[in-house]
Amino acid sequence: MKKLLYVEIYGRMAHFRKVFTNSTSLSYYFPPRTTVMGIVAAVSGKERDSYYKELDALDYAIEALTPLKKLVFGENYLDTDSVNVKKFRGVGNRVPITKEFIVASKGDFLGYGLYMTYNKEIEEAFKSPKYPLALGTAEMLGWIEKVSVEECEEVKDLSGKSVYGALPASFSVEAGTVITLEYGMPRRFEEGRMSGKLHNYFFPSDGSAVKVKSGEAEGVRCGNKHLVFL
Repeated sequence: MKKLLYVEIYGRMAHFRKVFTNSTSLSYYFPPRTTVMGIVAAVSGKERDSYYKELDALDYAIEALTPLKKLVFGENYLDTDSVNVKKFRGVGNRVPITKEFIVASKGDFLGYGLYMTYNKEIEEAFKSPKYPLALGTAEMLGWIEKVSVEECEEVKDLSGKSVYGALPASFSVEAGTVITLEYGMPRRFEEGRMSGKLHNYFFPSDGSAVKVKSGEAEGVRCGNKHLVFL
């Protein structure tokens, strides 16, 4: 058995910027493992760059608690390639920027269920956060609805199982489930805060389970739910 901390996080909208975007601000459907570590560090009151090794030792799994969709907006930014008064006043050409935001496709608020290796200090931190919880960017604040401790069974062979949340794109899955492919997601911080090797995941954006034909990974069964660690 594996003891996990379960946290339900809700918010109005989210933005988890893809690491390979430059002038555009595209978003993943769910927070990468590095972002989850940042959320844990924030509620625990840890300083920037101080927690990578410590929190990397924990396992994390995540699922959508509400159906999700992406909204795309266009904005015109000031062109500051050359610095002068006219440019700062917006006189002349501006730079068009595309932004993606994650919102609930039904209801007013989106939600994520986060599972992680149990830690008593982190449990207390989620119950009384040191810093506000943000869903990606600082202005997209979220809140915690539930914090509980789950006793889960460790599972490696997910073949024939219905899996909730993110799972490796190397899995073979049955047709019929609405899933998105999120590619190029970081798992850990390398030296110099670099993202290191990027990974690809399937994610059911409607919050349903995905029937796996074949696939092996570090996972768990919590109650009647199978999940895979990021």
